[in-house]
Amino acid sequence: MVAAKPASLWERFATADPGLLRLTAGLRAVLGLTLTLATLTVLDQSSVVLLTGGFTAVVTSLAISDPHPRNQFRTLLAGAPVSLAALTAGGLLAPFPFASHLAFLLLIFAAVYARRFGRRGLDLGIFAFMAYFLSQFAKIQPHQLPQLTGALTVAFVAAAVTRFCLVPTTSYGIQRRLRAAFDRRLRDARQATSDLLADGGAGVGRLERRLDRLHTSALLLQEFLYEAPVRLLRDTTAELNRTARADATAQRLGVLAIRASEDSTASSANPMRAAETVDLADRAELDRVALRPGAAQPSGPWRHTTRQAFQVTAAAALAVLGGYLVSPHLWYWAVVTAWVVFINAEHTGDVLLQSGRRLIGTVAGVPFGYGLAVLADGHTTLALAFLLACVFGMFYTPSGSYWAVTFFITGSLSMVLAVLHTLSPELLALRVQETVLGAGCGILAAALVVPTTVRAVADTRLRELLFVLDHLMRRAPQAAPDARDLDQALEAFRKACRPLVHPLNPRRAERARARCVLERVEAISFHARSLAAETGRARDAAAWPASQRLSTARQDRTMPPQPCTPCPCTARPDS
Repeated sequence: MVAAKPASLWERFATADPGLLRLTAGLRAVLGLTLTLATLTVLDQSSVVLLTGGFTAVVTSLAISDPHPRNQFRTLLAGAPVSLAALTAGGLLAPFPFASHLAFLLLIFAAVYARRFGRRGLDLGIFAFMAYFLSQFAKIQPHQLPQLTGALTVAFVAAAVTRFCLVPTTSYGIQRRLRAAFDRRLRDARQATSDLLADGGAGVGRLERRLDRLHTSALLLQEFLYEAPVRLLRDTTAELNRTARADATAQRLGVLAIRASEDSTASSANPMRAAETVDLADRAELDRVALRPGAAQPSGPWRHTTRQAFQVTAAAALAVLGGYLVSPHLWYWAVVTAWVVFINAEHTGDVLLQSGRRLIGTVAGVPFGYGLAVLADGHTTLALAFLLACVFGMFYTPSGSYWAVTFFITGSLSMVLAVLHTLSPELLALRVQETVLGAGCGILAAALVVPTTVRAVADTRLRELLFVLDHLMRRAPQAAPDARDLDQALEAFRKACRPLVHPLNPRRAERARARCVLERVEAISFHARSLAAETGRARDAAAWPASQRLSTARQDRTMPPQPCTPCPCTARPDS
């Protein structure tokens, strides 16, 4: 019994972090930072060099988003010259403030525009932006560039050693852990379904949460397999099909359990409850109840990355001007906020939500960071320990909890300033002011510079989802359909609707309408995934070799006859 508890705790831990991706990222960040600082300390470098190396070590873990080790190595290899070029430009232009700010804005435009090239474009843009920001934060001068180049090299080497030697991963290993996490969540969903039936209707919310977590894990595994390099993973298609079928089967059993429980307290907003009454013939009804009749789609020659590049550049320019009015020496904090609130944002509503989360995390992190600094006052070792703990928290926190990520970022900054003996309550209060300013500049730019409304994006995503659904249904009679595109389109529609269904949305009618459409779409998608799974299973059965079926039939005929048990409903009363 004693040995069972650690195993159970480890299973829960591994289930909460599918594939242990967040744990791996946190360990790499902490070990890379530790190795960099230790190397530079042994070399007896100055505090500016230590700051440059440590900051770069953290950025190398932050900027690489590809889950496959081979692609990570390529991004790391390309990120080193990009970071060095941006850091050098910031140092050489330091004596010329106007040229330095203009170069910063041009770099921001290029970094955002590079997102059109996928993950690597996004990652390299982060490398360039963070390196130039470092030149402003550390007040780097041209004569310091040779030493800082060495620190940057040490940081990248330490990141490579940590990533590929100390905490190595392989695509096969990640796939195995993702699959194990999916299997654990599948068992949890089945257990919740059994408990719901045994308890007579209690635990509907628990089952819904387990099914949501299962589907999230399935999407994560499918995305990893779909982006695998060519000839890197074996049986990718079979693994994708198995995952989709298991997910659809668990979802269908959950629906049946909820339907059988007849729980009168079940929420009508539950998409699986709505699945009882929604039929696939509701396609015309969905077209009729659009989020806003006649809403315009994002049109014109503007691509998303081009539009966002102009928006972020305009927000950064406003942040530079406003930041100088608040603090001529710390204006770059406003620029950082204006940059960050546009990451993974499609429309003005996303920028607004990101800005609110950034502000909440900063305000909550200020007393937290200052409290840690007071505890570590005069103890450099303790301050470094707190710094490493905050860095680990940055990477281990789920990406959906952006306010918590910002919370740990503020704590890390407080520890850095404490080690540099520049921390003060006034400085942290100034950071909050700059954050408010940067968020305001981001919202203003998103609303005025080539704006994209929430409703327009939501309507576009809804039409794309319906198109994928129509294609899936038309393909089902002829071949086993693949529901991965449907899942991606549904997630895109959910993301677009987040500002509309947010509890703080003051327009109640609009919020109710958006929730109604989202419920119907989720219910129809559920039925479509179930149909895709059943069609695939039927195709596999039809493709089973006839020789195997014949040999199985012959084996059945050679088996000894089993005693027949009479059916209770047909047995004679006197027997």
